Amino acid sequence: MNMKLLIQHNQYQDDISGVLAYIKTIVKELQSRKIEVKVISTKSDNFKQWINLIVWSDVIQMNSNQLLFALLAKIFGKTIILKYHYPIYGSTHFEYKKMRFLQQIRVEIIDSIPKANYPLKWKIYPIIRWARLLKRLATALVADYHTASSQFLSKSCVLPWPVFTLYNPIEIPNNLEHKNVRDLSYPYTFIFTGRLHLDKGVDLLIKAARLLLNQRQDFRVLIIGDGRDFELLKTLASELELSTYISFPGKLTHPEVLARIKEAIALIYPSRWEEPVGYTVLEAGRVQTCTIVSNKGALPEVASPSSLFFESEDVEMLANHLNYCLDHPEELLARGRQGSKYVAEAFSPDKRVDQLVNICQQGIFWDRS
Repeated sequence: MNMKLLIQHNQYQDDISGVLAYIKTIVKELQSRKIEVKVISTKSDNFKQWINLIVWSDVIQMNSNQLLFALLAKIFGKTIILKYHYPIYGSTHFEYKKMRFLQQIRVEIIDSIPKANYPLKWKIYPIIRWARLLKRLATALVADYHTASSQFLSKSCVLPWPVFTLYNPIEIPNNLEHKNVRDLSYPYTFIFTGRLHLDKGVDLLIKAARLLLNQRQDFRVLIIGDGRDFELLKTLASELELSTYISFPGKLTHPEVLARIKEAIALIYPSRWEEPVGYTVLEAGRVQTCTIVSNKGALPEVASPSSLFFESEDVEMLANHLNYCLDHPEELLARGRQGSKYVAEAFSPDKRVDQLVNICQQGIFWDRS
């Protein structure tokens, strides 16, 4: 069946994000199958381009809650497949509990009510929060099919209709050379890369490094990225007398980040919020680096069984894992290779595009029947 697929996102083309990485990977696979596919940014492309590409398409996969774009697509009778990359509800960010749709709405209302001693700007913020939620729900109501980037995210969407899991694929070559000890930087380095916000748990990694320093000094920690808590985290590292052991190079290019991950003995993802995707964990699989992740959100499902896991907020357990890595570098390399095989099989572009094409064809069939 011939099909014209339009993929929408709401970011600038030079942004570094999991959404754009997802789109780049599936577009390459779709084009290899001779499927006509075009990509539109509703942030940088103009309204005329919106109309022209909507009219051109048969099916539209949306990767953001752009309500106006969704309404235009429905006016022109197009099938919309909406993919969720982030949680819908603010109340599920730090703790998800299974509940029905109306229960979730009630919890969201209670969670958004500011306390009496909050400053004025925080008393106004619930209005913004509810406007965003209403936009998300309205866009969801317009869509024909609903998918999410992880099983956890599918569950936490808590909508009155099914949300299917459509993992973000990642391309891993079949002929990767085995990483060995010579490829690792020394002293052995633990790496975190991502937004430098406390919800990512980077402070937990810093505190675990302090515990590790009490036992040994043959390690380094590399924290890549920027964000609102950049200075706070640097100050914490300094106060814990870790400035010699922890470095903050800031934001790097994607190739530079991958090179640093490859040199690391392990990638640490200590998130304290319910991580919706954890794409960086998949990136570690691309370069055969073992991962150490908290048990929050989608991290246990995207990390390979060969990864090391710890309870969120358990700094001592994380420190023990770090110490174990330093004592067993060869085992960590083997775990990294096993993780790479797992990611290549479970998150292959071929499987994910099969799934997407199947949903698209169902949409075209029902529209034409």
